Amino acid sequence: MLSTTGTALLQPWLRRGALGLWAGSVLIDVDHYLWFGLRERRWNPSRAVRFFNAAFPPEHAATRVLHNPLAPLALLLLSVRRRELLPVAVGMLLHIALDLGHEANMNAARTAALDRDAFTCQACGRRAPDVGTHLRTQPWLLPSYGAHNLVSLCATCHEAEHAERRRAIRWS
Repeated sequence: MLSTTGTALLQPWLRRGALGLWAGSVLIDVDHYLWFGLRERRWNPSRAVRFFNAAFPPEHAATRVLHNPLAPLALLLLSVRRRELLPVAVGMLLHIALDLGHEANMNAARTAALDRDAFTCQACGRRAPDVGTHLRTQPWLLPSYGAHNLVSLCATCHEAEHAERRRAIRWS
């Protein structure tokens, strides 16, 4: 959403370069989809999104191959010869920067929520090392980094919450 909006706003100044910027910022996520398809032998994009939105999505390095700074840096080097690759590389770098900022803000919100809830599962009352956070409320357009959007849950209750949401989506 951010990439598309930014591209639309910058298009009058960047002209065709805006499309490259958008392509780099969106296509960088192809690594997630390819890893899912090869691992699960399913090529359904909606299944891939559900897979990565599970309670404990995989953190395997292969899911983030293109998110490594070396990928856009390689494109930057290639852009010396092929100028049209420069906006793609910049789009990838912007995506990586947004991911880093998002993760830092989410980590701060998670810490605040866990402190607020005294590291106790709010569903079953268990206090254990596996208590983490679950995003209870996600605003429609932009992420919100308030601890009030998170709830502390143990691994079992967290997985149950995601299973309940999958059932609700399937029946709606």
